[in-house]
Amino acid sequence: MTSTLLRAFVRLALVAIVLGTMAAAEAQPKLEMHRVGVSADDGSGWHLAVSSKGSFSVRLPIPFNDFSTHDPTTGEVSHVVGGKSSEGIKFSVVETPASGKTPMDLAEIPKSLASNPANKVSDVSRSAGNGADTLSLTMGNATTTAHVRYIQMKAALYILTVEYPNAYRELVAANKDEFFDSFKPKVRS
Repeated sequence: MTSTLLRAFVRLALVAIVLGTMAAAEAQPKLEMHRVGVSADDGSGWHLAVSSKGSFSVRLPIPFNDFSTHDPTTGEVSHVVGGKSSEGIKFSVVETPASGKTPMDLAEIPKSLASNPANKVSDVSRSAGNGADTLSLTMGNATTTAHVRYIQMKAALYILTVEYPNAYRELVAANKDEFFDSFKPKVRS
């Protein structure tokens, strides 16, 4: 179960990171597990997740895993925290440090996602401030929905995701804002 969950998070992380680009060759990323099944309940039922090698923290309503992936084709390292509930609700945060490449154009993300006829993209909003360009959206299909927030900063791109089976829409509605609002990038010295 743990390896299946990890593969799912790695796939989600890598798809989100390279969204809109096609890889010439599919090389498997190297996974570096830092912590598994961390229960850090702060007394409210929420778990504070501080990325071991990344530069962020977030609170999740479920225990979480903390790991990094190393993509051998690009050399990129991503830092991830996330977990999956017994209902199949997935919470994750992916950090990809900035590289010398041109930053991702956040305006292209909704267009790219909507280009697949199976996807319904809605609730698109964008804001800028405090050194961050933020894009939030909802993407759904017949069986699942995902609320995604992209935060482009000078030092990194952060992708926060809540993905769930549509049957749990109300349960997610009660938790997604607290998850998104609890995200805090750490300033590296």
